[in-house]
Amino acid sequence: MIHCCPFYDCLVEHRIIVPGRAVASASTSSGFQSNQVHPQPAPKATHQESATTSSATTTSNISLRFLFCGSLQVRTEVQNQVNVCGGTSLTAAEMARKNSLIEKQLEKDRLHLRRTLKILLLGGPECGKSTIFKQMRIIHLNGFSDLDYVNFRYLIYSNIVQSMAQLLNAAKKLNIKPDNTLAVKKAMMFFERRYNNASRPTEVEMNPELFQSINSLYKSEFIKAVIENKNEIELLDSATYFLDDIERISGIDYKVTEMDVIKARVPTTGITEILFPFRQVQLRMVDVGGQRSEQRKWIHCFDNVNGVLFITAISGYNMFVPDDDDPRKLTNRLRYSMELFKRIANHPCFGKKTAIILFLNKIDIFREKIAQYPLTKCFKNYKGGQGVEACAQYVQDRFTRLVSAEIQHEKPIYSHCTNATDTRNIDRVFDSCMDVVFKISMEKVGFI
Repeated sequence: MIHCCPFYDCLVEHRIIVPGRAVASASTSSGFQSNQVHPQPAPKATHQESATTSSATTTSNISLRFLFCGSLQVRTEVQNQVNVCGGTSLTAAEMARKNSLIEKQLEKDRLHLRRTLKILLLGGPECGKSTIFKQMRIIHLNGFSDLDYVNFRYLIYSNIVQSMAQLLNAAKKLNIKPDNTLAVKKAMMFFERRYNNASRPTEVEMNPELFQSINSLYKSEFIKAVIENKNEIELLDSATYFLDDIERISGIDYKVTEMDVIKARVPTTGITEILFPFRQVQLRMVDVGGQRSEQRKWIHCFDNVNGVLFITAISGYNMFVPDDDDPRKLTNRLRYSMELFKRIANHPCFGKKTAIILFLNKIDIFREKIAQYPLTKCFKNYKGGQGVEACAQYVQDRFTRLVSAEIQHEKPIYSHCTNATDTRNIDRVFDSCMDVVFKISMEKVGFI
């Protein structure tokens, strides 16, 4: 017997009857004999007696019931059934009571599962996926604890050191010479001695001397010249946000703000999830690391997904990442994201009841870049206008074309231009996305 969950199409009940051995019993009124006891021949009875003492065959069966959600076994029930052939079950009343209890529990499980929506966040490195995840905690939960803020404080210190290391490396690549002043020379000597190769420092020893050296370098003319080229170098998006506020952050009484948390760069490793109420259901949002080494873990999260939010940094159209097959070669960052999206959107795990929504993220940075670097940096054949709307629409169309016609016939692919650091923007866009998820996942089963 199989019951399909009306919401997930994944809740399955299996019932297995394990037959026992047939045994003989002297009469229906005297119970049944063990199959190791062989009844002796009984004396002949009258016609009336034989009606009440005739032998009957009894079987003892075991009923196993399993409830599965995807690959997860959520309930197991074992029952004994003792039946007399040609008659009624010897434990009919007891079995009816147990069956009623089981059915009630199964219904509770079904209601719980069908009122929980699973939303998967996917995307490549540095696309802003984890920033959106943080926004969900701020908007739909109670934000962050005091301990979280302490941890973010040290993460922000690390971001600042990483940003300055990136700026110094970029200065060398751009052949921009440092200021010929004693203050800058001392600051460079101090910083490079400790963090010369600190592309991602994990531990930062904070002290006044470090902050002073970073502040001196940031105010120098050669670093200002590097920042003018920030749209073509490898640099954290939040670099200037934190470096502009270095004096506030370097204070001993520095308290991390909510915007500091949003701006902080937190590479996701492993699988992180949160559960929060939304309208009449619970949303289970899962954030999976976007680094290449993490992408092999994505498949483990593909079961029972109601919506996929695929995040891409549209601002990466003029940036490059090492090629998967040959790290010595470079691949355009946006085209790399397109290949990821193609694999995800056409994956067989995501059927017609899984909404696919594309976030063209970092639209604020894209708006700055597009006036300086044409879209032909990524798409050589692009012949449209150079305005933000025209270029963003073209990128959206290129992503949509990657989805098979069969899938697009079953469900449309929705997309939004987003700025993950803008809480109001994310709140509004996410609300619109959930309308799509509800429509695709719930209206088809008559839940809403």
